[in-house]
Amino acid sequence: MDLAFTPEEQKFREEIRAWVRENLPADIAHKVHNALQLTRDDMQRWAKILGKRGWLGYGWPKQFGGPGWTAVQKHLFEEECALAGAPRIVPFGPVMVAPVIMAFGNAEQQKRFLPGIASGEVW
Repeated sequence: MDLAFTPEEQKFREEIRAWVRENLPADIAHKVHNALQLTRDDMQRWAKILGKRGWLGYGWPKQFGGPGWTAVQKHLFEEECALAGAPRIVPFGPVMVAPVIMAFGNAEQQKRFLPGIASGEVW
């Protein structure tokens, strides 16, 4: 079994690495790398940056505004964010609430709530 990443996956990793290093605020990365307390503003700022790129809901399918990434792509994204010193995503909206709305919400509820969660405007 070959566990190496494909050339496409390596390219994806490099793209993620470059984007995160270019967009992650230095003060937030400093706090994460030095195990300092993050403020609510720090967390919201990073969430909104990811939201503008469409990556706050990085585990979401395309039909709901996510990138539709594979499991490997999600892993590479998480790994590159961690290496760069990005804070973890606060899971309540994008990881806990949104999937329930996707699965059980009607079209009106999905249209009402998911865009705000995806953008980082709604926690």
